[in-house]
Amino acid sequence: MIFSTITFSKAGLDDVPPLESDDAITGLNCAKWIISWLPTFGSTTFDAEPIAEDWGYAVRVSVGPDTFLLGIANAFEDDANRWRILVGDNLNRGLLPWTQQRRRSEASKLSDFVERSLRQAAGVTNVQVERNA
Repeated sequence: MIFSTITFSKAGLDDVPPLESDDAITGLNCAKWIISWLPTFGSTTFDAEPIAEDWGYAVRVSVGPDTFLLGIANAFEDDANRWRILVGDNLNRGLLPWTQQRRRSEASKLSDFVERSLRQAAGVTNVQVERNA
């Protein structure tokens, strides 16, 4: 389940040197930049290195018993400075109502943290957040 989608613009996060293939994944530098903020997100553990996916990069963020994914990729093929972050929980989902409520609450906090961090970061513009119910 995707809790939120956050898009933003920032120059200088593209992967250098550019990859040769048109199908190449992008977002390694952006993912590493985002990982650099995660130590300030309370009592969490997270991947020290992003995980390559066919659509971009993922970072696992664990909050207590819950693990979430930050999916990071270039948002638009025609704009190398536009990025997308998906906050999701593809790793472990709760079946009980109180577990689902706790996970939604923690995902919301993570999404708020990412949004706030982007809005405070130098050179970031055009932050847009879409939250899913």
